[in-house]
Amino acid sequence: MVIPGFIKRLFGSDAATSLVEQQTDDQARVGQIKHEFANHPSKGLTPSRLYQILEGAEHGDLLAQSDLFEDMEEKDPQIGADMLKRRQLAAELEWQIIPPENPSAQEKRAADQANELFSAMEVEDLVLDLGSGLGHGYANLELSWQLDGSMRYIEQPTLRPHRWFRLHPDDQNVLTLRDMSATGAELWPLGWVAHRHRARPGYVARSGLHRMLAWPYLFQNYALGDLAQLLEIYGMPARLGKYPKNATDKEKATLLRAVVSMGKDAAGIIPEGMSIDFLDAAQGRSDVYLAMMNWCERSKSRVILGGTLTSGTGDGTNTNALGNVHERGQSSLIRSDVRQYCSSIRRSILWPLAALNFGIEDANRVPRFRLDMGETEDFQALASSLPTFVDMGARVPVWWLHEKTGIPEASEEDQVLQPRPQQPMTAMLRQQPGQPLAILSQAQRPATPADAIAARMAREGDPQVAAWLEKIEAMLQAAGSLEEFREMLYAAQADLDESQLAALIGTGLSVADLAGRVDLEDASESANG
Repeated sequence: MVIPGFIKRLFGSDAATSLVEQQTDDQARVGQIKHEFANHPSKGLTPSRLYQILEGAEHGDLLAQSDLFEDMEEKDPQIGADMLKRRQLAAELEWQIIPPENPSAQEKRAADQANELFSAMEVEDLVLDLGSGLGHGYANLELSWQLDGSMRYIEQPTLRPHRWFRLHPDDQNVLTLRDMSATGAELWPLGWVAHRHRARPGYVARSGLHRMLAWPYLFQNYALGDLAQLLEIYGMPARLGKYPKNATDKEKATLLRAVVSMGKDAAGIIPEGMSIDFLDAAQGRSDVYLAMMNWCERSKSRVILGGTLTSGTGDGTNTNALGNVHERGQSSLIRSDVRQYCSSIRRSILWPLAALNFGIEDANRVPRFRLDMGETEDFQALASSLPTFVDMGARVPVWWLHEKTGIPEASEEDQVLQPRPQQPMTAMLRQQPGQPLAILSQAQRPATPADAIAARMAREGDPQVAAWLEKIEAMLQAAGSLEEFREMLYAAQADLDESQLAALIGTGLSVADLAGRVDLEDASESANG
């Protein structure tokens, strides 16, 4: 198999090996990890043991920490549900692959091929697998490359267990595959989607959310165990068995069994000479344990979702305003997750595809993977404000408008919507002969003399106004800029004949004055009559 030299230069000498086999298929070096079983360190977990696990991870051994984190998601309903919710919120978003700005023909073909490939994949599963890095701080998905003619493509990436990896002893930010060596095997280039999720600052072993969740998980288990013990003995009287001084060990054991059985079965027998005293019933308060458990629940929700009102663990003082605040905080976390997922997919999948199939070496010119958060500007506000800025001279790129509105940009082959044809004012006046101007045309039949006068003036003034509009429209078409159009209006102002319109207005005012006099006389006669 011939691999172009720039592929080895970009991705390393092991790139050729990754295209024909998977690194975990090497039975001699890493085959043993496929036959391992989890140790479940959460069983009998104590504060000292938890400290040892977390400290061991900082020294490079991620095995126990990874197993503990898996147990936490499996055994704790709150952690499992909230982590799944946060991953699912990103996985259910609509995805798209777009070429870089001002793409060349080659870059467009790379984007088209990537779109075709991702359409055949389960992208939601891919994002969910990457989301497992939220708790651990990393997620490694192994790639399987195939060849279709001259085009290379990948099958669905496979998430490998987090316990398969360890930290390199010389670099706390480098993950290696556990093998028989002391440092582990370096991950093959082109063979992995090596996702590093920075849910919190720090190097890999400390960047996962489960580091913060481990202590509330432990404290809640203690409180839950104490509550279970309280419920087991609550309301039962204490039993005190008494045996004589010369009692044998067998007789003591018999008395103990009787004391225990009377607590469960309310029946038992004891040898003669022994006695059982019943003391006051066991009492206790469960609210102290419930308070501890509620604090742990709220702490876990704050860590995972950024608040408590989006997971049902509020304190009873929830309001709609607080819920909206918490939801906005949750959306901010999802945006951060989405940016990191898209970055890993572009770096580990889209760039190798573009380089192998289309020879694109620059990582900044490869297609971009996007998860649409559905956050667009208000259409009505944008439509009313944007033309104002454009008229002021602002140079607004078309791609920005498409990005803000969420409306995809049409290709040359797509059918597009056409704007409505705008008619000039003169044509509108000709379509309605004998009608007043639009501002006065809303009046129906005149109800008063003033309405009749206004309607007649508007009707007779239309031809004069239409003649003005024809001249102004001709100047607008001839002008090369707004400044030139303004100067043409100033120059033509003296040529616009307003004598007829002035005479019409004067006549209208005279008629209105006479109509007013008549109204006053009629009102006076009515008052005297």
